[in-house]
Amino acid sequence: MSSEWRETTVETLIAEGVLAPPLDGNHGEIHPKANDYVDSGIPFIMASDMKDGQVDTTGCAFITHEQASRLRKGFAKTGDVLLSHKATIGRTAVVGPLKDDFLVLTPQVTYYRILDPQKLNHRYLKYYFDSRPFQETLAAWSGSGSTRAYLGITAQRKLPIVLPPILLQSEIAVVMGSLDDRITLLRETNATLEAIAQALFKSWFVDFDPVRAKAEGLEPEGMDATTAALFPDSFEESESGLIPRGWQSCRVENLADKVGMGPFGSNIKVETFVSEGIPVISGQHLRQLLVEDSTFNFITDTHAKKLSNSCVHEGDVIFTHAGSIGQVALLHRNARFDRYVLSQRQFFLRCNRLKMQPEWITYYFRSAQGQHQLLANTSQVGVPSIARPVSYLRSIEVLVPSKELIDKFSDIADALHQTVLAKRLQIQNLTRLRDTLLPRLISGQLRLPEAEAMVEEICA
Repeated sequence: MSSEWRETTVETLIAEGVLAPPLDGNHGEIHPKANDYVDSGIPFIMASDMKDGQVDTTGCAFITHEQASRLRKGFAKTGDVLLSHKATIGRTAVVGPLKDDFLVLTPQVTYYRILDPQKLNHRYLKYYFDSRPFQETLAAWSGSGSTRAYLGITAQRKLPIVLPPILLQSEIAVVMGSLDDRITLLRETNATLEAIAQALFKSWFVDFDPVRAKAEGLEPEGMDATTAALFPDSFEESESGLIPRGWQSCRVENLADKVGMGPFGSNIKVETFVSEGIPVISGQHLRQLLVEDSTFNFITDTHAKKLSNSCVHEGDVIFTHAGSIGQVALLHRNARFDRYVLSQRQFFLRCNRLKMQPEWITYYFRSAQGQHQLLANTSQVGVPSIARPVSYLRSIEVLVPSKELIDKFSDIADALHQTVLAKRLQIQNLTRLRDTLLPRLISGQLRLPEAEAMVEEICA
């Protein structure tokens, strides 16, 4: 490490006027509660709103300006670096442009505000917080992995910070930022591809646009004659109103080979996890349309065999019935493992492939109509949950088109999914490169031109 580099602490940087004293959100009675939330106002940010290094101020909770004015602290501004320090440990984000002058934090998140940008670059600080050495220190000091993992403001003042010269800080931030920008672009492209498939599903099977066009003597837009021929050219009366002729209402149980539950919580505990074996799918893997097939906890093969009724494989559609209810994800045909086991809050549907395709049913239950049906049996007592999830899912009525049309949509969706999976692999490679380069750049073990060359090679 060059003599121009400094190893210092948060406390020293505060004393030197480089950092403002870090603060978290309000504790106690004045801490905003769920019944204080409003549709719009001041963003109220939790660790879960810190995603991919950014703050999500669209999907977060909000409080009124009046309530915010009664709070004592936790007012983060554009450019502040956020660090989660309670329960969810080590998540980071930079506060971007805001509609108001500030946002408000929960007590589980600390903001770091730079007072002297000639000595500390805020993006460098964010990346330093992301580095493996810092994260390992944070985890050790906070007792990460326990249910009470926590590192308060006083302890955070003792945290180490490595500072290269300010010019090098900025250059490191640019190199890391270029990787993050590429990752963000790939994620946005994947979201667009999934949105295209969801919009197609809505047009074909919710709004019945091709059927309406044919009923008016028109050719359906955006499809070839073979596909158009799969749609009827008229509607017929049913108990639920007009539906495309020949389509039938069918209970899910008649479309499924199996609907099953995850095991009881006592069957999978932290102490049962091993370094490799059968992966456990939980809610964190169901945040997107396709199961996130990367980082898992594992149980032994012997343990998994005892939980065979809770094992899933490619083509299964997985739901969450407690906590983050409404999650629906497809375990895609390029799954890394030949089987997985569900955690206690998940359940699944295995399609009868002679009658139904998993792509079609996944998009159905991710549609507004499908979500409404899925959540209609929700209990809000305690943890939000779907009552009797297996029997309830079996009982849901679905308007089903011809099998040929289901197959056609599934083929289109699957082609988009393959592109999504390819881009996910690129994201994993870029993320791996970023996580490899970052500690070496921060420690001075890797020269900046070498890092730039590696980034250019993988992004070419």
